[in-house]
Amino acid sequence: MTIGSLVLISACAISVWVVLRAPASAAPARAVAAIIVISTLVPVGSVRDQTMAMTALATIVLLGLFAVVRRDASTPWPPLWGACLFAAFGLWLILRILGQFSAASTLLQAGMLASAMALAFVVPLLRKEDLPAVADTFLWLVLAHTAYAALEQTGTVDAIWPLRVESLENIDDRANVLIPALTGRSQSTFGHPIPFAVFASVAALVLIHATAQTRRWRYAGGAVVAAAALALSGTRSAVVALLAALLAYGLANLRWRRLLVMIAGAGVLAIAALLVDLPTLLALDGRFESSVSYIHRSLVVGSWDALWARGEAAVVFGSGAGASAELFRAGIVRGASNLLYFDNAYVSLFALSGLVALVLFCAVLGRALFGGALAIGGATFLGVMGFSFDEQQWQIVLILLAFCALLPRAFGTVSRRSDALDASDGASHPPSDTRRTAITAET
Repeated sequence: MTIGSLVLISACAISVWVVLRAPASAAPARAVAAIIVISTLVPVGSVRDQTMAMTALATIVLLGLFAVVRRDASTPWPPLWGACLFAAFGLWLILRILGQFSAASTLLQAGMLASAMALAFVVPLLRKEDLPAVADTFLWLVLAHTAYAALEQTGTVDAIWPLRVESLENIDDRANVLIPALTGRSQSTFGHPIPFAVFASVAALVLIHATAQTRRWRYAGGAVVAAAALALSGTRSAVVALLAALLAYGLANLRWRRLLVMIAGAGVLAIAALLVDLPTLLALDGRFESSVSYIHRSLVVGSWDALWARGEAAVVFGSGAGASAELFRAGIVRGASNLLYFDNAYVSLFALSGLVALVLFCAVLGRALFGGALAIGGATFLGVMGFSFDEQQWQIVLILLAFCALLPRAFGTVSRRSDALDASDGASHPPSDTRRTAITAET
C-alpha cells in the first residue's frame, strides 16, 4: 500500500468519525470541510488506483448523507432549489455517460458526479458561524499543498499517486511559462496543474472573505500563500480568472460607505496597469498567440456552427460523453496537432451532452447570484475557467462548483462591522458589554 493510500484511508476514517461525533448544528460544516479535504487528496479520474478513487467517492457520498441526517432538526430547511438544480445537472451528465464507456469507467465518472451532488445538499445548510471552520480547512490545506508544490520544484518529491498520463508525473515535462525560472508546473496531489490552480484560487477567495468577515489576519496570510501556489502551478488562465473573480467579489460586496475605498483601489490598480505590461507578465503576448494551446482553443471555439448543424436531436441531447474522438476526427470539432480534447467546458458540454447540459451548467453558475459576494466571486472564477479546460471531467472542480454556486447568502456576505463574526471568543459582543447594555436599558 502506498503512502497516498494510507493518507487517504486515514482521512476517510477520521472524516466519518468527526462528522458522526459533531454536534447536530456543526455537522454540515464538518462534512463540507471533510469532503473538501478528501477531494484534494486523490485526483479521481487521473490515478491508476481506481480502488482508492472509489473509496474517496463513496466516503464523500456517505459524509453528505450523515450531514443531512444529523442536521439540527429544530432549524428549518433552507431553500434547496439550487441543490436540486445541481442534481439535475449531475443526473443529466450521468445519463449521457451511460453506455459510452466500460463499466469501471462509467462507475467512476458517475461517482464523481454523485459526490458533487451529495455536497450540493449539504452546502445550503451552512451558517455564517461556520465560516471559521471552513476557512481554517482551506487555510491548512493550502499551506500543505503549497509546501508540497514547493518541494516538487526542488525535486524532493514527485507525484504522490501513479498517474494515468505518465508525462504528468515528472515536473520537468511541465514547463512553467508563467514563471520560467521555476523547474516546471507543480500539481501537488491534484493530478494536473490546472485543478491545483483552481483549488488555490478558490482557497484565496475563501480566505479573503474570511479576512474581511472575521478580521483575523492569518487568513490574509493564507491568501498570500494561495497566490504563491497559483504561481507554482503556472496556470495563466487561472490568474486571469482570479482577477475577474476578485472584481466580481468586490462589486458584489460594495456598499456606499465603501465606495471611496473601491474608487481608491481602482485607482491603484489603474496605475499598476499602466506601469506593468500585464499580458507580457503573464506570457499572454505574441508567444501565447502562437502557441499550440492558444491555437487549439481558438479552433475549438470556432466549432460552434458545425455543432449547431448536427441536427435537432444531437443539438438538444448531445452526441454522448464518449463521442469526443469521433467529433474531432469527423471535423465537426476542429483542434490542433491531433488533440482530441476540448479545453473548453462550454463547447464540451454542448457537444457531448447537448443544449440541456449547457443550460443547466449556466443555471448552476447563475444560482450564485443568490449566495452573496463569495458565491458570486467563486462562480465568476469557475465560469471564466470554463473557457480554459473541461471542468466537468475533474472531481475536485465539480466539488468546488457545488460549494461556490450553492453557498447561502448568510455565509457568503460580509456582515456589517457591528455584526462581524467572531467564532471563538465573542470579541464583537463581550459579556461585560452585554450586561452594561442591559443595565442601561433598564435605567
